[in-house]
Amino acid sequence: MKRIIAISALAVSVFLPVLAVQASGLEPQDAGSGQVPVPTTGEPPANVAVPEVGAVPPTTLPPEAIVTPLPPAEVPAFDMAATAARFNALVGEADRLTTLRTLTPEAVEGALLSTARLSSSGISEGAASYAVLSASAHAPFASSLQTAVNLLGRDAVLERLKSDPEAFLGLVASSNEAATIASGVMADSLAKMDKASQILGDAAYSVQKEAWAQREMDPQLILAAHRTASTSPVELSPLGASDMRNTRAEAPLDKRFLVAAAYHVLGDDVTSTKLIARTGGKMCMNRVQLNVRQCLAASRYPYEHLFCLARHSFQESSGCVRDAIK
Repeated sequence: MKRIIAISALAVSVFLPVLAVQASGLEPQDAGSGQVPVPTTGEPPANVAVPEVGAVPPTTLPPEAIVTPLPPAEVPAFDMAATAARFNALVGEADRLTTLRTLTPEAVEGALLSTARLSSSGISEGAASYAVLSASAHAPFASSLQTAVNLLGRDAVLERLKSDPEAFLGLVASSNEAATIASGVMADSLAKMDKASQILGDAAYSVQKEAWAQREMDPQLILAAHRTASTSPVELSPLGASDMRNTRAEAPLDKRFLVAAAYHVLGDDVTSTKLIARTGGKMCMNRVQLNVRQCLAASRYPYEHLFCLARHSFQESSGCVRDAIK
């Protein structure tokens, strides 16, 4: 019965016209009423500079010399399933590294290369995509949107979502639950990255006196291997609804993620990705990659490589993700 009432309210909200418009409090004016009156005498109006006799008039620039500011660049759409899969794999690698029982030079180098393959400038977009896919995978939320489409038509639903997304989603069943799921899975993912940073960072200090951790390694070879790994293609299966976790948090993510999830359910990923894309996220991850390589260039021993992995690959990446989902 609650679902029928919710759908009815949704249908009413779509088809009823707006009945009232807030008054502006200003009386209409004629088109010329705001014009400054022209002085009727030969005297110049007060506070207006008068050019001196013989002064050279200011040069007027030709039209071709006037630079018209360009409109802001449009954020391109991206593949949410692919970027989310890469972020999920990075979180999985962080989780795996926290369960290692024995550290060796080979294990440390393998961790460096695996995180290099999975890290990219698009990790922040992948994190945002993962949040959106988690919300859209909540079956009651997706089902309610599909029911609205069946009743009203996709175009009408998209128009209502565009014109007043907050009011529209307030009528969609389980929208708040979907938002808290997105928040929960992101909190869980960040906790795993933070845990890997903490454990690996502690290990960087605890193993310093062990013989394997003091084995000197050529930093140029490590850097070359890291660069090769970071540019190597990664083949990951696209994430589906069954791959999404159902961890919930008390507070939902920013409302733009729920709006983006609704667009995704409705098949408009172009609009969905524009809502969550942040150019600063790519810049942040580019800095992470630079810091990792600078750290490796200054390192000679495996325990120092552990520090690079903990401080930059995971701790700084976690910070980039946090900024991306604010």
